[in-house]
Amino acid sequence: MAISDKTRKILWGRSGNRCAICRQRLVVDETTADAESVVGDECHIHSGTQNGPRYDAAVDPQYVDSLDNLLLLCRIHHKMVDDQFETYAADLLRSIKANHEQWVEDKFDEKPDYPSIKVTRLKHEIPERLIPVESGAELFNLVSGCHGSYQDHNDDLNDEEVEIVGGFLQSLKDWVDIAGELEPIEKVRAKKSLGDELEDLRSKGFLVFAAKERQRLEGGKDEPSDFFVLHVTVTRENDPNIIRS
Repeated sequence: MAISDKTRKILWGRSGNRCAICRQRLVVDETTADAESVVGDECHIHSGTQNGPRYDAAVDPQYVDSLDNLLLLCRIHHKMVDDQFETYAADLLRSIKANHEQWVEDKFDEKPDYPSIKVTRLKHEIPERLIPVESGAELFNLVSGCHGSYQDHNDDLNDEEVEIVGGFLQSLKDWVDIAGELEPIEKVRAKKSLGDELEDLRSKGFLVFAAKERQRLEGGKDEPSDFFVLHVTVTRENDPNIIRS
């Protein structure tokens, strides 16, 4: 499936020919020697490709090229959000899209201007070191309330280890996305599931370290708010870089 002409027209119309992040014009005027130049891209919030940014197997393939899954960006910010997809998670991009389209509407209605949305890291909130995670309950409590994650692992994994470590990190990303919506019984099950995965990793010689970072979400029409991100590293238990207290 591809983006339809109608969807493209609606997206460009609601976006006002502006990048949803920097709000620069996305069609450069013609010159005396050349025609106009289009410098904007239709960016997918959830990629339809398995290894693409913000891919989610639960997303219906029919939804991938729909209007709700697209936002308009300049080519610089398109590359930025796709390269930094852990920071620019799906929820954040949806918020950027909604605020930008509201900004376009307000421009026509002569309403007050809203600043661009941005996430700011606070130096004193950046974890100095990650702590070892011993239980599923401990890990779930770190995951709860997070909006995204920074993930790391050993670079020299063999094929079997790729499946083990990659499967755990994918599972953890899924819990980050839905932890805040779970009912009490589902939270208990989640803690048990995470505990089982941690035990499986330990049996294969891996340890998990994690910490939560509070960042600041600013801009748009709302007041600044907290934006939490999970740091998680999966590493071999004999890794010489582990700081043992």
